[in-house]
Amino acid sequence: MGYSNDKIDQIIRISILHDIGAYKTEEIKNLKKFEVSNTGRHSIYGYIILNSSKLFKDMSEAVLYHHHSYKDKDKFIKGLEIPQEAFLIGLADRVSIFCSLLNYNEKRIIDNLQRLNKSLFEPSHTDALFKLIEKEGLINDIVDSTYKLELNKRLESIKINLDKAKEYLVFLPLSIDFFSFETSIHTVSVSTIAKKICEKMSLNEQYKNKIEIGAYLHDLGKVCIPKYILEKDGKLTENEFEIMKQHAVYSRDILEEAGISKELIDLACNHHERLDGSGYPRGLKGEELSIGDRVISISDIFCALTEKRIYKNPFSKDEALGILHSMSNSNYIDKNLVKIVDNNYEEFLECIIENRNSYKKILNDMVKTYNYIANEMDLLCI
Repeated sequence: MGYSNDKIDQIIRISILHDIGAYKTEEIKNLKKFEVSNTGRHSIYGYIILNSSKLFKDMSEAVLYHHHSYKDKDKFIKGLEIPQEAFLIGLADRVSIFCSLLNYNEKRIIDNLQRLNKSLFEPSHTDALFKLIEKEGLINDIVDSTYKLELNKRLESIKINLDKAKEYLVFLPLSIDFFSFETSIHTVSVSTIAKKICEKMSLNEQYKNKIEIGAYLHDLGKVCIPKYILEKDGKLTENEFEIMKQHAVYSRDILEEAGISKELIDLACNHHERLDGSGYPRGLKGEELSIGDRVISISDIFCALTEKRIYKNPFSKDEALGILHSMSNSNYIDKNLVKIVDNNYEEFLECIIENRNSYKKILNDMVKTYNYIANEMDLLCI
């Protein structure tokens, strides 16, 4: 198609994230059916998440319209025009669906692609696709997975550093669910408190950054936990709690597959471990838990105690500190960190209340945007 290398890298990144709005467990269980029958709302969700980051703001409309038919290219929401890349991603998405539904049978895939309604896609895109199929064996490369070698080589060249990683982290609390305020705000709060605790300690800046990033990642595995458990109005049953505990295992699985450094993975996944070895999921103890692990652990507990949840009101200062001191006396959490929280309780609490209020406003605005776009799409019948 004649795109520059920078543009190709941008399209690759946005393609990888194009279904970020379709994470929900209940939808993933029926993903094949979902992909072909429920195409509108997850695109809006994805657009709003990506539009919130300066990294993807310029390409977010491509996600919003990636299920839009080319024959309806003149039907779009005022102020949100359709970029050509939306049709490109839409065509690639259709190829991927065919490959999956047809069990990677090359002949059947090509037969189905040839029967595509060409009016649904941008003509130059379909021309390029069939040239790749006929002259370069594209479908064969997909079927035998050799395309992954080229893709991974390309991805290696666009890896990001720690500083830039923070710009990606905005996706995590939002993709957990911006319709579930308390779930997503918790991630922001834990990262905020971890950063505040680090500021009271003599740690180097690079390690502080890693702790902040680890805190943002700490509940990533909750995308794999059923929503009825995440938002249950009341105490979890023993079986439900065992399922909930698996989020730390899922976080590790996701991050290891992503190739993130072991140090960051441990920071993200060790927050439910205890100094006496009675924690989960690995039963680590004592010196096996780094100072960063300990900071994120107490930050998670502090935020859980001071947050309002469906099933409880925030604990008072005396109640929260009483629980923290009891846990440190039982050798569950670090006594020195409890002292830091105790000495700075009002400052920390004021900070997260301010952050929660600011973040809640952002989330409310995002929900309003979602509802506006969904309504406009219904009016346009797209």
